[in-house]
Amino acid sequence: RHRPDVMKGDFIQPIWDPDFRPEIVRNTLCLNRGDGTYAEIAQLSGVAASDWSWSAIFLDVDLDGYEDLLVATGNDHDVLDADVLAETTRDRDQSPGWRVRRLRKLPPLNTPCLAFRNLGNLTFTEVGAAWGFNTRGVSQGMALADLDNDGDLDVVINRLNRPAGIYRNNTIAPRVAVRLKGKAPNTRGVGAKIELFGGAVPRQSQEMICGGRYLSADDNERVFAAGAVTNRMRLVVTWRSGRRSVLEDVQANRIYEVDEAGARAVRPAPRPEPHPCFEDVSDRLNHAQQAAPFDDFARQELLSRKLSQLGPGLTWYDVNGDGWDDLIIGAGRGSKMAVFLNNRQGGFSAATDPLFDRTLGRAQTSILGWRSLLLAGSANYEDGLTNGGLLRIYDLRPRISGQSVLGQSFSCGPLAMADVDGDGVADLFIGGRVRAGRYPEPVPSMLLRNDGSRFLPAQRWDKLGLVSGAVFSDLDGDGYPELILACEWGPIRIFHNDHGRFTEWNPPVQGDALPQGPTTLSELTGWWNGVTTGDFDGDGRLDIVASNWGRNTKYQRYLGQPLEVYYGAFGGGDALDVLEAEFDPELGKTVPVADRDTLFAALPAVQERFASYRAYSRASVAELLGNQLPTAARLTVRTLDSMVLLNRGDHFEARALPIEAQFAPAFGVTVADFDGDGQEDIFLAQNFFAVDAETSRYDAGRGLWLRNDGRGGFTAVPGQESGVRIYGQQRGAAVCDYDGDGRVDLVVAQHQGPTRLYHNVGAKPGLRVRLVGPPGNPDGLGAVMRLRFGDRWGPAREVHGGSGYWSEDSVVQVLGTPARPTQIWIRWPGGRVTTSTVPVGAREMVVNAAGQIKGPP
Repeated sequence: RHRPDVMKGDFIQPIWDPDFRPEIVRNTLCLNRGDGTYAEIAQLSGVAASDWSWSAIFLDVDLDGYEDLLVATGNDHDVLDADVLAETTRDRDQSPGWRVRRLRKLPPLNTPCLAFRNLGNLTFTEVGAAWGFNTRGVSQGMALADLDNDGDLDVVINRLNRPAGIYRNNTIAPRVAVRLKGKAPNTRGVGAKIELFGGAVPRQSQEMICGGRYLSADDNERVFAAGAVTNRMRLVVTWRSGRRSVLEDVQANRIYEVDEAGARAVRPAPRPEPHPCFEDVSDRLNHAQQAAPFDDFARQELLSRKLSQLGPGLTWYDVNGDGWDDLIIGAGRGSKMAVFLNNRQGGFSAATDPLFDRTLGRAQTSILGWRSLLLAGSANYEDGLTNGGLLRIYDLRPRISGQSVLGQSFSCGPLAMADVDGDGVADLFIGGRVRAGRYPEPVPSMLLRNDGSRFLPAQRWDKLGLVSGAVFSDLDGDGYPELILACEWGPIRIFHNDHGRFTEWNPPVQGDALPQGPTTLSELTGWWNGVTTGDFDGDGRLDIVASNWGRNTKYQRYLGQPLEVYYGAFGGGDALDVLEAEFDPELGKTVPVADRDTLFAALPAVQERFASYRAYSRASVAELLGNQLPTAARLTVRTLDSMVLLNRGDHFEARALPIEAQFAPAFGVTVADFDGDGQEDIFLAQNFFAVDAETSRYDAGRGLWLRNDGRGGFTAVPGQESGVRIYGQQRGAAVCDYDGDGRVDLVVAQHQGPTRLYHNVGAKPGLRVRLVGPPGNPDGLGAVMRLRFGDRWGPAREVHGGSGYWSEDSVVQVLGTPARPTQIWIRWPGGRVTTSTVPVGAREMVVNAAGQIKGPP
């Protein structure tokens, strides 16, 4: 992870390798995506840890159609026993006998073999004891063979200094066994692919291997789950020669020997040319975000991840007033805000205006456009100084650059705008993200009322928490948008809007996605990052989608109970100490997540009470903190799932997004009809690398399109079909039909990586709708619209001023048209409703607040 520490004066400075490769000191499980790439999902699957492991075998032990995982473990000595290593390192000398003395002190590591049952949903559960596969010892080589000729595979294990272990498979489920007789010299058919169709699951596939185990090799037999004995199945063997053997009417509880001599030559089926929906046109921008490095851990040593790498966000807004959306990308500390002007022909040129040619000493967070202004949030996290402003205002008409407003004692997070009181003027919410050195202490957030010429403080919340995402959305359909917030170490918060005055609403939450315990929204705490809304089930009510950290993190194994954090000035300094904790069911108490060395480096006084690693491994948080526990503040997390909350009027139904959405932390989240089928889809921006030195980075995402089935259910679209494949740290995401072809395009920002622009070439073109509101809200922020198709209505779509994660979509909406639209219904801010006839053949229209329709501007 980093080079050895180097002494400089009176302190130790880690020297970071700019070309380092990520180190992973745990098990990995690499899921084949089907396009030559893999997603590493061991932590999500529950197989990231298995003690000292030698051999691993996938085998469908219970013959349910899903391959289980067997792992042989143990070692002659526990060479990682931290107490012995610390003792022997202190006593180290140069004599030849030192290594022998240390080895004798290391205890044996006799651990049980492990069996992980495949649950069929990419997750496993450990069942070694239940399956009789938990004999302790040092188990190394492992091989498979049908020792009793009953058609299933038994296991033989080499055990160090002990007799071999032989495990008979007593499964009684129907099976199909296959042996191959290949042509010389490959008489065992090594490398042949064997597929069974119509068994316990629609398709099972295995390959005949030679060796491939740890110092071991299997017998040349493969076994498949038949499901029911009445199933009639089809067996296909594709030999290394390319020839194919096909057996029809395969029956259960049979052993089939397939001879390559009878195989037929087959012409390989032509692979269909990929026609992804999105075309990567990032070279039209040729932009990469830059940010000066910052060592977060030097200030708060017990942080589990960096807070200086949360950006950037991005915004679609017509900067030069020519009627075409331009692109704005937030600056990292020590760089410049990037503005790309739309050339109206599908391309962009970097703005050369001196207004934007200023190197910023602080990172920008959200950026919103309103009339001739750009409003940019500012983060003082790195310097911690209170000079400057929380918000910078760029006036595009008199060309005034970066005027600071509002004093800054904390970093700005999300910005969101809407006409909250129906007076025809858009108002502004500023979310507080973090205070330097005080994470995870809550910081203030505020609502600024717009009087038409300036923003004035109207409402302030001091204890909201750490606000990461914000959106205004009319959840109850009264024309006054609610304020919805995504909070880290907190819930999704909803503030009901009563004609401009906000009060928190804590509705009931139901659904299978809920962890044990929460029944209301305030109890559904997480590390929520982004939030936006869309009508996912087509009932006219706006639903919520929120991005979270997913299930593929080191914390997943703890989430049977709430994850906790205790914080306070335990070490006596100005910065807060952060102690993440989880409930250990074996000890029956809450214990720290951090390892002993990390915690004691930050809190050396605690080391005196827990001199050994063994004592620390059994210590609870209460025992560690002692008399400081009553003064510690505490927060909890109950779920890390990214999810949708379907609006049922008086309550919400929680549904976890598909498993692929849980592969990595998600930040940006945006809603659009990407394929033009008339349903509201979701896009997630994923990944986070800036974790502490003991944690492997979270990199299994590459940006994910989730296709809506129209009933609030979603299916992940593979990258080879979507065309979106981004492997860096994605942050903000926003949509815009930037070339006016009626298809929704996509842009994704990356932290210290290239901005990725995707041109939609595969969708059915939809109807472009631009609203013209009053002078104080010219884009109609907060308006909700629906198209009518004969006797049915399409989903509701809302015009947002800031949403997702630090980003703003285009205000020009592209509505899917699965049939010819006949009417457009619009509910304007304040509750006024207009219904207008859609002209036959219209591809774009402009609608004013009176419901009058015009053609393209």
